[in-house]
Formats: sequence, structure tokens, C-alpha cells
Amino acid sequence: MGELDRIVIALMQELEFSETQGIVIATSNLPENLDRALWRRFDLILDFPRPTKRELAAYTKRISTKFGLKRLPSVNGLAPRTYADAEKLVEAEARRVALAEVEGR
Repeated sequence: MGELDRIVIALMQELEFSETQGIVIATSNLPENLDRALWRRFDLILDFPRPTKRELAAYTKRISTKFGLKRLPSVNGLAPRTYADAEKLVEAEARRVALAEVEGR
């Protein structure tokens, strides 16, 4: 934990003392783990909430169509929790279907 504190302190000092001629964009999937003092260095904070099951289903269907898949993929009946999960599922299913076609199944 000490190393993480040193990194955060160094980042805050850079933000505080730099003469940035542009914008600084930072992201975190664990915002609750970051020091509040760090958050105060940013003028604007945007929250991107996790997509709903309906949004994920629509996204999965849309990208499945782009790959020409006739059915929506799933892994052991589990639904994706993020857009990245949905993409991975669709890509894995597209690979599986392509390999099956090459192998003549």
C-alpha cells in the first residue's frame, strides 16, 4: 500500500505544479479506492455506470449481427456484465463458428 500512496502523491504533485497546456484525462474502474485529494485536482468528473442487462443484450445482438451470427453467444449460460465482456463473447463465438465451418462440422 505504501507504493500506491507514493504514486498517488507523485501524480498529485505533477497535477498541482505542472503548467499543462491541454487537458488531462484520467480513468479508474475503482474510484472509491482513490484519495479524495486526487479527485479535487480535476474540474470535471464523469461517471459511466455499468450497462443494464437490457443494454448489454441489445449491444450483444447488434455486434452479433455484424459478425453474421445466427444466435447470441453465452458462456455456460452467463450473461456479459460489461460491453467488453459482450465483445469477447461475440468474438469467441464468431471464431468457434468459423473454425467449425473450416473443419466441416
